[in-house]
Amino acid sequence: MAAWTFSTPVVGIYSIVRHYPSIFKALSPHYIFLFFSRNGKEGWLLLGGTILSITGSEAMFADIGHFNKSSIQMAFFFTIYPSLVLTYAGQTAYLIKNPDDFKDGFYKFIPNAVYWPIFIISTLAAIVASQSLISATFSVIKQSVVLDYFPRVKVVHTSPNNEGEVYSPEVNYILMILCVAVIFIFGDGNIANAFGMVN
Repeated sequence: MAAWTFSTPVVGIYSIVRHYPSIFKALSPHYIFLFFSRNGKEGWLLLGGTILSITGSEAMFADIGHFNKSSIQMAFFFTIYPSLVLTYAGQTAYLIKNPDDFKDGFYKFIPNAVYWPIFIISTLAAIVASQSLISATFSVIKQSVVLDYFPRVKVVHTSPNNEGEVYSPEVNYILMILCVAVIFIFGDGNIANAFGMVN
């Protein structure tokens, strides 16, 4: 995750300098008012796609069972937030100059010289993030069972030293069934927009 957190903003900075150095004016809040005044009701629907860019925050705060609040806040403000701003600003700068590449903006904005290393790092980061979300689900279910908000399921403590490391076979099967169902229902990348709208 550290490799992804520090490599993608470097690519973002390169893209900003190369394609659109004044991209940071987009951070001004008045642009959201202009956006809604121009797009009206459709603007709210378009906003669903942007929500996808912040959905990792709920997974990060689900990790409070593993880390304390201040360490998560410091990690967010000093590493994650600047990394995401630079990465998304770099993608946006690229897309301003290459609007036809909007369907695959992340991989298109990466220069050819570093494409494969970034591709591998991004794939590994996605695997780690998925595992983190699964672990957070187990932790939330464990706490829900303790509070009688969820039916009793088997909870296995996988570490003798860390109370927060838990696994539930039943929840694992439920997650698998839901993932397979989502794949069959959506069948393609359209799930990203649905995920953004739900959050």
